[in-house]
Amino acid sequence: MNSFFPPWRGGAETYTYNLAQALLARGHEITVVCASDPLPPGENRQGFLTIKRLPMLTKLYGTPITPTLLDELRKLDVDLFHANFPSPYGASITAAVSIFRRIPAVLTWHNDLPTVTSGARFLIEAHNRLVLPFYIRPYRKIISTTSTYAHNSPVLNRLGELVTVIPNGVDCKRFHPQAEASEVRTQLRLKDRFTLLFVGALTKWHRYKGLDILLEAVKIVAGAHPNLMLVIVGDGNLKDTYISLSKQLDLKDNTKFVGNVPDEDISKYYVAADVLVLPSKDMSEGFGLTLLEANASGKPAIASNVGGIPSVIKDGYNGMLVPPNDPRSLADAIMRLREKPDECREMGGNGRRFAELHDWSIIASKTETLYEDVLSRF
Repeated sequence: MNSFFPPWRGGAETYTYNLAQALLARGHEITVVCASDPLPPGENRQGFLTIKRLPMLTKLYGTPITPTLLDELRKLDVDLFHANFPSPYGASITAAVSIFRRIPAVLTWHNDLPTVTSGARFLIEAHNRLVLPFYIRPYRKIISTTSTYAHNSPVLNRLGELVTVIPNGVDCKRFHPQAEASEVRTQLRLKDRFTLLFVGALTKWHRYKGLDILLEAVKIVAGAHPNLMLVIVGDGNLKDTYISLSKQLDLKDNTKFVGNVPDEDISKYYVAADVLVLPSKDMSEGFGLTLLEANASGKPAIASNVGGIPSVIKDGYNGMLVPPNDPRSLADAIMRLREKPDECREMGGNGRRFAELHDWSIIASKTETLYEDVLSRF
């Protein structure tokens, strides 16, 4: 169970899709239950994969409220439930059905609830202390995608042995250094420009990705190196806000907002760039799937030393870590990789080797083993 499913774009959606595909390849039958957006409600069968898209009543703190979820889970013929967080609604409904039907359930904890507004901090704290304990304990295992997040999350670090670490995965056949990128470089007129890539939703729920911090860092670097280019892949209700900020910073010649890119083309953008940048601001960043996708494409990443990122990027090995919310430190890291192309390429090669250890075939096998353990103990 997940809030949404592709073509909806998001980290949890990418996780759910790829895990489902990898488990199908291992001979399992999978049913995905999600809110319908952006497609109409209904059921779609693709071999041993069934997708049930439920009508959505509204959204509460970004979480879709689907009134028929309880009934759908109640009727499913399954051996095990697997839900995803942050979706308190979906996680609580799944836990309730798990108890009622005596079917074991596991939960992947992608990240803590993000603090989108100042007032939300109080509500999140109230949820974590007063509501969460009632629906978290029925889960037989909580999957954290990094050991760093499992240790630092104020929720996960209280759950002890209930938490196990299984990282996110990447499709190393889809994302690889040999992807043809000349068309993208020509289309974007990159020529010999040192190119940074940012991939992420441009919505208020993803402010924590830190695109504003990256734009400020690009302003610093571009002052000394005007041939710098930042390519921004993604769309959302804050796109115009970020475009306005880039204009205020006089970065018209150093930024390209390309919007959403078709799934079959996104690998070309990673290869077309020199470095991926993920300047996340806080603990809302549980992993950063784009880091693995960049590494699988043979590219290093510069990312904030926050959330689960330090378990993915090893500073100086497959990328660089910088303090969060610090445009100057981010600019220094960008300039270092620009001025040391050999070091940049070496980190990219290391990144490919790191990504190969996280191919979805490996991650699905580890998840399957967890399922078997949970079922054997139930």
